[in-house]
Amino acid sequence: MKHAQIVTGLLVTSLAIVGCSEQQQVGKQEVEVAQEQTMQTATETKPIEQKVDTSITKTQEEKATEVKSEESKISTEVFVYAKSVDINDSRELTQHIDVVVHMHEELTDGLATQHVLTQTYDFLQQEDIKGAKTVTIGVEQGDNRVSQFTVDVAKFKAGEHLIKSILDASTIDKMSDEVKEHGKIMELW
Repeated sequence: MKHAQIVTGLLVTSLAIVGCSEQQQVGKQEVEVAQEQTMQTATETKPIEQKVDTSITKTQEEKATEVKSEESKISTEVFVYAKSVDINDSRELTQHIDVVVHMHEELTDGLATQHVLTQTYDFLQQEDIKGAKTVTIGVEQGDNRVSQFTVDVAKFKAGEHLIKSILDASTIDKMSDEVKEHGKIMELW
Protein backbone atom coordinates (compact mmCIF):
# COMPACT_ATOMS: atom_id res chain seq x y z
CA MET A 1 0.00 0.00 0.00
CA LYS A 2 2.82 2.42 0.86
CA HIS A 3 4.58 1.48 -2.36
CA ALA A 4 1.50 2.54 -4.37
CA GLN A 5 1.30 5.83 -2.48
CA ILE A 6 4.96 6.57 -3.14
CA VAL A 7 4.63 5.83 -6.86
CA THR A 8 1.46 7.92 -7.09
CA GLY A 9 3.15 10.76 -5.22
CA LEU A 10 6.13 10.63 -7.55
CA LEU A 11 3.85 10.63 -10.57
CA VAL A 12 1.91 13.65 -9.34
CA THR A 13 5.13 15.47 -8.45
CA SER A 14 6.68 14.76 -11.83
CA LEU A 15 3.53 15.89 -13.64
CA ALA A 16 3.48 19.11 -11.59
CA ILE A 17 7.12 19.81 -12.43
CA VAL A 18 6.52 19.12 -16.09
CA GLY A 19 3.43 21.31 -16.20
CA CYS A 20 5.14 24.21 -14.45
CA SER A 21 8.31 24.03 -16.47
CA GLU A 22 8.12 25.32 -20.00
CA GLN A 23 11.62 24.14 -20.81
CA GLN A 24 10.97 20.42 -20.28
CA GLN A 25 8.82 18.39 -22.57
CA VAL A 26 7.44 15.12 -21.30
CA GLY A 27 6.76 12.67 -24.01
CA LYS A 28 3.55 10.74 -24.28
CA GLN A 29 5.51 7.54 -23.91
CA GLU A 30 6.97 8.53 -20.50
CA VAL A 31 3.50 9.36 -19.16
CA GLU A 32 2.18 5.98 -20.34
CA VAL A 33 5.10 4.20 -18.64
CA ALA A 34 4.37 6.03 -15.39
CA GLN A 35 0.66 5.14 -15.65
CA GLU A 36 1.49 1.48 -16.32
CA GLN A 37 3.74 1.40 -13.26
CA THR A 38 0.97 2.89 -11.15
CA MET A 39 -1.56 0.35 -12.45
CA GLN A 40 0.90 -2.49 -11.94
CA THR A 41 1.57 -1.40 -8.37
CA ALA A 42 -2.18 -1.14 -7.70
CA THR A 43 -2.78 -4.67 -9.03
CA GLU A 44 0.12 -6.01 -7.01
CA THR A 45 -1.32 -4.45 -3.87
CA LYS A 46 -4.79 -6.07 -4.14
CA PRO A 47 -3.59 -9.68 -3.86
CA ILE A 48 -1.52 -8.72 -0.81
CA GLU A 49 -4.64 -7.30 0.85
CA GLN A 50 -6.59 -10.46 -0.03
CA LYS A 51 -3.87 -12.64 1.42
CA VAL A 52 -3.97 -10.70 4.66
CA ASP A 53 -7.78 -10.96 4.84
CA THR A 54 -7.63 -14.70 4.16
CA SER A 55 -5.08 -15.30 6.90
CA ILE A 56 -7.20 -13.32 9.36
CA THR A 57 -10.27 -15.38 8.42
CA LYS A 58 -8.39 -18.63 8.87
CA THR A 59 -7.19 -17.51 12.27
CA GLN A 60 -10.76 -16.72 13.33
CA GLU A 61 -11.98 -20.10 12.04
CA GLU A 62 -9.18 -21.87 13.92
CA LYS A 63 -10.14 -20.04 17.11
CA ALA A 64 -13.79 -21.03 16.67
CA THR A 65 -12.75 -24.65 16.20
CA GLU A 66 -10.60 -24.50 19.34
CA VAL A 67 -13.53 -23.13 21.38
CA LYS A 68 -15.85 -25.89 20.10
CA SER A 69 -13.25 -28.51 21.01
CA GLU A 70 -12.96 -27.12 24.53
CA GLU A 71 -16.76 -27.17 24.98
CA SER A 72 -17.14 -30.79 23.86
CA LYS A 73 -15.08 -32.52 26.54
CA ILE A 74 -17.82 -34.71 28.05
CA SER A 75 -17.57 -38.24 26.71
CA THR A 76 -20.79 -40.09 25.92
CA GLU A 77 -19.09 -43.32 24.83
CA VAL A 78 -20.54 -45.18 27.82
CA PHE A 79 -24.04 -45.01 26.31
CA VAL A 80 -23.35 -47.89 23.92
CA TYR A 81 -27.01 -48.79 23.28
CA ALA A 82 -27.95 -45.22 22.36
CA LYS A 83 -28.83 -44.04 18.90
CA SER A 84 -27.49 -40.60 19.85
CA VAL A 85 -26.75 -38.50 22.93
CA ASP A 86 -27.27 -34.75 23.42
CA ILE A 87 -25.31 -32.86 26.08
CA ASN A 88 -26.11 -29.41 27.44
CA ASP A 89 -23.20 -28.42 29.67
CA SER A 90 -24.19 -25.55 31.97
CA ARG A 91 -21.50 -26.04 34.61
CA GLU A 92 -20.26 -22.46 34.31
CA LEU A 93 -23.68 -20.98 35.03
CA THR A 94 -25.62 -23.53 37.09
CA GLN A 95 -23.14 -26.34 37.80
CA HIS A 96 -25.54 -28.66 35.95
CA ILE A 97 -25.31 -31.01 32.97
CA ASP A 98 -28.33 -32.15 30.95
CA VAL A 99 -28.02 -35.42 29.04
CA VAL A 100 -30.66 -36.70 26.65
CA VAL A 101 -30.10 -40.29 25.55
CA HIS A 102 -32.01 -41.21 22.38
CA MET A 103 -32.52 -44.97 22.44
CA HIS A 104 -33.35 -47.31 19.57
CA GLU A 105 -37.08 -47.84 19.25
CA GLU A 106 -36.71 -51.63 19.08
CA LEU A 107 -36.11 -51.64 22.85
CA THR A 108 -38.99 -51.43 25.29
CA ASP A 109 -39.19 -48.26 27.38
CA GLY A 110 -38.27 -50.22 30.50
CA LEU A 111 -35.25 -51.93 28.97
CA ALA A 112 -34.07 -48.65 27.44
CA THR A 113 -34.22 -47.00 30.88
CA GLN A 114 -32.45 -49.95 32.48
CA HIS A 115 -29.61 -49.70 29.95
CA VAL A 116 -29.28 -45.95 30.46
CA LEU A 117 -29.25 -46.28 34.25
CA THR A 118 -26.58 -48.96 34.08
CA GLN A 119 -24.43 -46.87 31.74
CA THR A 120 -24.97 -43.71 33.81
CA TYR A 121 -22.99 -45.45 36.56
CA ASP A 122 -19.83 -45.20 34.40
CA PHE A 123 -20.81 -41.78 33.03
CA LEU A 124 -20.84 -40.27 36.53
CA GLN A 125 -17.38 -41.60 37.34
CA GLN A 126 -15.56 -39.87 34.49
CA GLU A 127 -13.37 -36.82 35.10
CA ASP A 128 -15.14 -34.99 32.25
CA ILE A 129 -18.11 -34.06 34.46
CA LYS A 130 -16.02 -32.54 37.25
CA GLY A 131 -17.58 -29.33 38.51
CA ALA A 132 -21.20 -30.47 38.09
CA LYS A 133 -23.36 -30.61 41.21
CA THR A 134 -26.28 -32.23 39.38
CA VAL A 135 -26.74 -34.25 36.20
CA THR A 136 -30.14 -34.80 34.63
CA ILE A 137 -30.48 -37.86 32.41
CA GLY A 138 -33.46 -38.09 30.08
CA VAL A 139 -34.31 -41.28 28.19
CA GLU A 140 -36.15 -40.85 24.91
CA GLN A 141 -37.79 -43.43 22.67
CA GLY A 142 -38.70 -41.76 19.38
CA ASP A 143 -40.36 -38.46 20.30
CA ASN A 144 -41.34 -39.54 23.83
CA ARG A 145 -39.36 -39.00 26.99
CA VAL A 146 -40.04 -42.23 28.86
CA SER A 147 -38.01 -41.48 31.97
CA GLN A 148 -35.87 -38.79 33.52
CA PHE A 149 -33.86 -38.61 36.71
CA THR A 150 -31.58 -36.02 38.28
CA VAL A 151 -28.48 -37.22 40.09
CA ASP A 152 -26.94 -35.26 42.96
CA VAL A 153 -23.28 -35.91 42.13
CA ALA A 154 -22.12 -35.39 45.72
CA LYS A 155 -24.49 -38.15 46.92
CA PHE A 156 -23.42 -40.64 44.26
CA LYS A 157 -21.33 -43.47 45.68
CA ALA A 158 -20.15 -46.20 43.33
CA GLY A 159 -21.43 -49.40 44.86
CA GLU A 160 -21.83 -53.05 43.98
CA HIS A 161 -25.32 -52.55 42.52
CA LEU A 162 -25.07 -50.11 39.63
CA ILE A 163 -28.72 -49.04 39.31
CA LYS A 164 -29.21 -48.83 43.09
CA SER A 165 -26.10 -46.61 43.36
CA ILE A 166 -27.61 -44.24 40.77
CA LEU A 167 -31.12 -44.19 42.21
CA ASP A 168 -29.90 -43.66 45.80
CA ALA A 169 -28.37 -40.36 44.66
CA SER A 170 -31.23 -39.41 42.33
CA THR A 171 -34.63 -37.85 42.17
CA ILE A 172 -36.92 -39.51 39.63
CA ASP A 173 -38.41 -36.65 37.64
CA LYS A 174 -40.46 -38.73 35.23
CA MET A 175 -41.19 -42.39 34.63
CA SER A 176 -43.81 -43.82 32.26
CA ASP A 177 -46.11 -46.57 33.45
CA GLU A 178 -44.28 -49.11 31.28
CA VAL A 179 -40.94 -48.14 32.83
CA LYS A 180 -42.40 -48.36 36.36
CA GLU A 181 -43.81 -51.82 35.56
CA HIS A 182 -40.47 -53.01 34.14
CA GLY A 183 -38.61 -51.87 37.25
CA LYS A 184 -41.17 -53.53 39.52
CA ILE A 185 -41.02 -56.86 37.66
CA MET A 186 -37.21 -56.82 37.51
CA GLU A 187 -37.04 -55.55 41.12
CA LEU A 188 -34.77 -52.69 40.06
CA TRP A 189 -36.75 -49.62 41.18
